[in-house]
Amino acid sequence: MLILCVLNLVFSIVAILGNLLIIRALGKTSSIPATLKTLFLSLAVSDLAMGLFAQPLFGVVIAVMFKMTVSGHDNSDMFCPSLVTICHFSLFFLACASLLHVTLIAFDRLLTIFLHLRYQELVTPNRVSISLVCLWLTSGAAASIYIYLPSNNDRVSEVLELVGLLVTTVAYFRIYKTVRHHQIQIQIQSQCQTLSAQAMETLRERKSAINALIVYIVFLACYVPYLCCTILLMVDKLRVSFLAGYQISLFLILLNSSINPLVYCWRYREIRHISKNIVKDILRIT
Repeated sequence: MLILCVLNLVFSIVAILGNLLIIRALGKTSSIPATLKTLFLSLAVSDLAMGLFAQPLFGVVIAVMFKMTVSGHDNSDMFCPSLVTICHFSLFFLACASLLHVTLIAFDRLLTIFLHLRYQELVTPNRVSISLVCLWLTSGAAASIYIYLPSNNDRVSEVLELVGLLVTTVAYFRIYKTVRHHQIQIQIQSQCQTLSAQAMETLRERKSAINALIVYIVFLACYVPYLCCTILLMVDKLRVSFLAGYQISLFLILLNSSINPLVYCWRYREIRHISKNIVKDILRIT
């Protein structure tokens, strides 16, 4: 518990600094499509809020639990009910927002693969903004249901996560099949030493889809353990190893907010270059 408390407080700072840097860098990038940039910005804001609010609150709750365990006063009445409610609401609200962001990014990349030149005509910035507003409202509604159904809140999170992961997985599977088909066509054209403009565009779409897929894989690594641990707790709620695994899985969900900025810098050269320049400017000023 002490290790989890320290890790949450440390990585909350990492999430804040990393996502502030990414938000600034995304605002200066020109190589990322406008719609995808908007989605990444919204996801970065969600991760920033996780580092600012949910993760420190969760660390404080763990610290209080640790103090009660050490002192031998294992009494949940010592918790401030409002603090616990705000902690649970913010954690679920932002985790749900991250899940929906990853799903929306996958759907956006699927549309670029299937629509090609019609993509810019149908997926406009205004429609993307409306989708993001609906996303945040849906996250708030889901978090409210989670709070008002305390006896079934794990079921709410399990159903939401399963549906989101299923939809996203199907989307990326369709992307893979389509990209594979296009890759065969490009190989045939390259043998003839004539790559069309559409083929070049397909290559760019393929790279963009792969970058979004990396974000999804990191998301899976951080969120699937929580789903597994909630299922294990349904079998035995009092087993210490299951309870410890549940606490660790919650930390992994929070850790996702610190990892995403690293993924952006790794997969996007322009973001990495701009981020380095921002850090150099800050260090030069100080």
